[in-house]
Amino acid sequence: MMTLKKFQYDTLNNLVISPQLALKLSHIYELRGKQYHLEQTKIATLERLVDVAKIQSTDSSNRIEGIYTSDTRLKQLMERTTRPHNRSEEEISGYREVLNLIHDNYHDIPINTNTILGLHKQLFRFTNSTWGGSFKDTDNQILTQFTDGTSELRFSPPAAHITPILIAELCESYNAALQEEKFSPLLICAAFIFDFVSIHPFRDGNGRMSRLLMLLSLYQNNFNVGKYISLEKLIEETKSNYYETLAHSSIGWHENTNSYEPFLDYFLSIVLQAYRELEERVDVTTETKLTVAQLIINHLKAQVKPLSKSELITLIPQFSQKTIERGLKNLRDENKIEIIGKGRSTKYILKLN
Repeated sequence: MMTLKKFQYDTLNNLVISPQLALKLSHIYELRGKQYHLEQTKIATLERLVDVAKIQSTDSSNRIEGIYTSDTRLKQLMERTTRPHNRSEEEISGYREVLNLIHDNYHDIPINTNTILGLHKQLFRFTNSTWGGSFKDTDNQILTQFTDGTSELRFSPPAAHITPILIAELCESYNAALQEEKFSPLLICAAFIFDFVSIHPFRDGNGRMSRLLMLLSLYQNNFNVGKYISLEKLIEETKSNYYETLAHSSIGWHENTNSYEPFLDYFLSIVLQAYRELEERVDVTTETKLTVAQLIINHLKAQVKPLSKSELITLIPQFSQKTIERGLKNLRDENKIEIIGKGRSTKYILKLN
């Protein structure tokens, strides 16, 4: 007979915090302190980063699940200047709505069963799906998809009929652990997200919901770097590591013997990278005497690789998108840069003299 899963957040399954975990936690708290100062002194720059992060988060979180559209259509959907044209765009629009809801109202969104069901319903509000906002009614599996089109079973989530019980207990354990303060909220958030993914409570949208709940839980615990730097994009860029650590931490999950450490370590790495990128991007704004063209040239030299327009917009937050586009056009007219690729693959490189 299978042991019913218990969420032992008072011990995190007897987790021993390694020096590596401790060091990452220390760096994150240090950089969070610096972010508080930036939010008082770099308001305009951070506001531009928010807009960029929302687009990147919506794009990346959906692309991880094989859902995407063109850059132009994505921008229009984010700005609500067009309606979704297909199922992918309907799901992208739903993610946009939930993401904005979390950005604007995270203080007033309790983490419980009703919230999870409500956010899931919003995620699929633009589709004709009838199961948005309802837990799965059939058992499911978590598969690892490979680039050659094959897949393998990674994990068998709990049965559908016990899903509501497990989600209720998960939320209760999460909230109690935050009150007890035996572990850093970062570790509790990471364990919560991992266990949510492991329960896999919905027919569809589990991955996207996990990343939205990640943002919500981090915001509520005063780690809001995801507001300015897309955590979803960082996860997309390290997708193989993401799935690998999920697999390692899943061993023994049903029997309550799994180790959270592999996933916690990955989670902290993503958060730490986001804080470091925030510091780097805002530091660029100290170069106030440089023109947008000079900054574009500097970044193309420093990165030693072609950069897309979206990458340059992210790297140069003190200038608007239109200003950067104008700078790119001027540099092309002056024969200082050139374009390679087309469509989503369009990038810019320095022109060799």
